[in-house]
Amino acid sequence: MPKNKYLSIRKIKLDLKNYRTVPQKSEEDAINAMLAIGPDRFYAVVQSIIEDGYLPTENLIILEDGSYIVKEGNRRTAALKLIHGIHQIDGFNLPDSLKKQIENIDQSWLKDNEEIPCSIYTIKQKNKVDKIVNLTHAKGEKASRDPWTSVAKARQNRDEKKASEPALDVLEKYLSHGKNITNQQKERWSGDYPLTVLDEALRKIISRVGHKSIADLAKHYQKTKYRYELEDIMRDVGLKVFGFKEIRSKSTDFAANYNIPIIQNQPTSQPSSSTNQPSTQNTSSSSTNSQNNTTSTTQTPQNQENSNKPKAYAIYDQRTVTQTLKKFIPTGNDRQKLVTLRDEIKKLKVKDNPIAFCFLLRSTFEISANIYCKENSIPIAETKNGKTKQKTLRQLLSAVTTHLTVNNSNQGMVKTLHGANSELSKPTGLLSVTSMNQLVHNPKFSIAPHDIFTLFNNIYPLLEAMN
Repeated sequence: MPKNKYLSIRKIKLDLKNYRTVPQKSEEDAINAMLAIGPDRFYAVVQSIIEDGYLPTENLIILEDGSYIVKEGNRRTAALKLIHGIHQIDGFNLPDSLKKQIENIDQSWLKDNEEIPCSIYTIKQKNKVDKIVNLTHAKGEKASRDPWTSVAKARQNRDEKKASEPALDVLEKYLSHGKNITNQQKERWSGDYPLTVLDEALRKIISRVGHKSIADLAKHYQKTKYRYELEDIMRDVGLKVFGFKEIRSKSTDFAANYNIPIIQNQPTSQPSSSTNQPSTQNTSSSSTNSQNNTTSTTQTPQNQENSNKPKAYAIYDQRTVTQTLKKFIPTGNDRQKLVTLRDEIKKLKVKDNPIAFCFLLRSTFEISANIYCKENSIPIAETKNGKTKQKTLRQLLSAVTTHLTVNNSNQGMVKTLHGANSELSKPTGLLSVTSMNQLVHNPKFSIAPHDIFTLFNNIYPLLEAMN
């Protein structure tokens, strides 16, 4: 049986090997990871504790292994550590409203909520702790226990039960060595990623990329022949550009969009060719004639390529913008204002507030560019003819993209930032000073909402990469 007693929050340690995330180096990193994966839930826990105090309805589950490590209740523990000032709130990008609530807490509240009810297990009882942690996490409320994601379940299954989870192994290799991924995506996807979608996608194409199995791909990840193509697929799975519907489609081949080749003359028993893409030799003339209204008995390579492409669908709308901004979690120092700007932008409807949206969005880019340049020793001014002049936003962002792509040598990041770079090359683009001046001074100059949706989609990857 465990020992049930109250412990000071200062004695309790966060679990740096929490299955929701990859292993963390410090408690600060662990808290940032929780924020990246589920900010709204984390905010809700903090606010709930502030408003009601720590309600002793459920003990923290603690494993005593030289120190008191929390195995169930990491978010509650992290919230209390921030409230008590064990970790300075300025080091985390919390909403200003939440920071003010923390700063206004009086000493009597802190005293009443300094000790927390805990069930303490010894290291010999670890198996029992694991069974408790495996219990269902869902209760339906944001401030309640958060259900494990597919990533967390797979990580626990692999690390505790020693089971094979090759898709997770591939994902973690991608998060460590991927060339087209931002820091925010690394943090978010380390704990919340459509792993089952990735697993099915890989099973469909594994032989086509030169591997016997997903485990073999994980083992030789950095030397795989189609690494960049695979990384584009993994990025788009994370961004939910496609899912089970496109992977399972019998009329299209999702991998064709990523230049994954089809193995010619592959036996029909292998799903990587027979279920996704008929060969040109087996295409009947009647099928070809009925679809293309021609007399040819086989598809030409060009027609075949076109038939492989998935159907187009609208992805640039208010819902896309809102969902994207919810996932924008700036990390690092001096980014508190970015969080405030993000929260204000989220309240705007582009259709009703196109000019306000553009100004706030541009402000996030200006602040982000200056912070990024400062952090990476990129000059923000230039001297000509003895006069020092501040660089324009366009010049700063061009310097930032050069740094992010390692002078265009990181081809994965070059592709990720291609849309932003294209927009930056336009002297009258959304991020240009000219456009902003025109919006203010020219009564006839405006930007249509549908154009803003497209422009936002193009430039957002750069904003995320800087933060």
